[in-house]
Amino acid sequence: MSFGFSVGDFIAVGKLISEAISCLQAVGGARSEYQELIREFQALDAALRHLDRLNSNDPDSTRVDSIKYAALSCRHPLEEFLAKIKRYENSLDSRSCSGAVRSTADKIRWTFGQKDDIKRLQTYLNVHIGTINMLLAQYGLERIHVTSKKSEADALRIYEQVNTTQTMVIGLQQSVPAQALVLHKVYSMLGSVYDLVRGDIKSSLDHLEQIVSTICVTTQQIYTVVVQIRDSAMPVDTRWTHFQAPLVVEDALGYKFPVPSEYDFEMLVTIIQQRFKSGSGAREVRAGNYELCRTRRKSEVVTATSRLVPGTAITMAIIVAIPSNRDTVCLKITKCPMPHCRSSEISQCQDTGGSVW
Repeated sequence: MSFGFSVGDFIAVGKLISEAISCLQAVGGARSEYQELIREFQALDAALRHLDRLNSNDPDSTRVDSIKYAALSCRHPLEEFLAKIKRYENSLDSRSCSGAVRSTADKIRWTFGQKDDIKRLQTYLNVHIGTINMLLAQYGLERIHVTSKKSEADALRIYEQVNTTQTMVIGLQQSVPAQALVLHKVYSMLGSVYDLVRGDIKSSLDHLEQIVSTICVTTQQIYTVVVQIRDSAMPVDTRWTHFQAPLVVEDALGYKFPVPSEYDFEMLVTIIQQRFKSGSGAREVRAGNYELCRTRRKSEVVTATSRLVPGTAITMAIIVAIPSNRDTVCLKITKCPMPHCRSSEISQCQDTGGSVW
């Protein structure tokens, strides 16, 4: 349940009390008559401050909020009293400089008309403060009762835990001899198991030693036979083998393949034509629009009259255009089709007059 108030309400009531006390203290001639009312205001202010410090987040927050709501109900009477006293504040003040006739008339009206209001306000404040104190006392007794019940429950729980622990200790004390007997039996069984395992392991190790010895003898015999076979083997006939480094050819697509150095130029051309029988570059190879050159000196074209030593690196280049005249070269593409090259530079081919990448 929400009572519809906040911390600002306590601040507002505190300001009203402070302002009312200041107005009463400002009255000059009759100051002693209002000391009791001032003390009532101070007691109310102290009670409200105490209520404001109470925590509203505990399980009994609804109870605390109801007490605060009841305490703040004095705001309206305080506002009415403050509005009345402000009308006579200047006339009742001993330092008042207003007209004597007006001041005397205001004092007479205050004496006969407002003193009853002061009495009623004092009575109201007495009852209100008493109500607040009674509610606070009741709340305190309820909290003490709740705390007492909680303490009793905690004490009972601790007592049960102590009894449980004591029972467990007694059970442990009674089971110690039985556990000692069990440990003695386990120790005896471990001794028997140790003797058994020791005997089995010893026999297994002896058997393993025999197996290792047999393997060593067998391995030595095999090694002797292998050495005899190596010594009695016939030398390899090298007449039908190639011990020279092959030619390394890189085709127009960037793939490298070896060609035996014993092959002549016509066989090399046949291999290239077979590799480009279909796919990219097949039409240019069938038309003869390609050249072979040395990889390290690409200006030197490989022909049927070239002498190639074993291990020579050869690069294949496809002629992608035929010059229309001596000064102008018309290209169909702008970059070399080889995936790892993609060069944009071309050079003149001396034999065919074309251009190569």
